[in-house]
Amino acid sequence: MTQQAEQHTGHVPTPATAQLRMDIGEFLLARLLEARELAERASPGPWRPDEEHDEVLAVDGIVVAEGFALSGRQLRATVDHIAHHHPVRVLADIDAKEELVRAYLLVTRDPACLTDPARNLQAHVLRNVVVVLARAYDDHPDYLGSWR
Repeated sequence: MTQQAEQHTGHVPTPATAQLRMDIGEFLLARLLEARELAERASPGPWRPDEEHDEVLAVDGIVVAEGFALSGRQLRATVDHIAHHHPVRVLADIDAKEELVRAYLLVTRDPACLTDPARNLQAHVLRNVVVVLARAYDDHPDYLGSWR
C-alpha cells in the first residue's frame, strides 16, 4: 500500500505489511543509532566557540573544528553552528526522536490499532511524526520514496 493510499484510507501498516519491507520506524531508528554512534565518538561536549569565533572548543579546551577556510560573518556563524550541535545536544535530540519512533512502533504493532479508533488515530498521528522526522534522511539509499 502506498503512502498516498495510507493517508487516503487512514490505514496504518500492520506487522504483516512491515515484514515485507523495512518499516519507516525501523529505518529511522537505524539512522538515529548511526548518529548516536558518531556523537558518542566525538570530542566531549558541550562545545563552545573560542573568543575570536574561529575555532570550536570541546569542554576540555581541545580544538574540535576550525573555520579557517571561511571569512567574516560566515566563519563566525559556521563556528557557532558547529558549537551549537555538540554531542550532548545531539544525544538529547536523538533520545527524544527515539522515544517518538518507539511509541510509533509500539502502537502500530498493537493489534488493537486495527479495531480501536483511538489507537488507530494515535498510530496515524505518530506515523505522520515519524514520516516528517525521516525526511532528514531522504538521501539515504534505504529511504523509500513512498514514505514522503
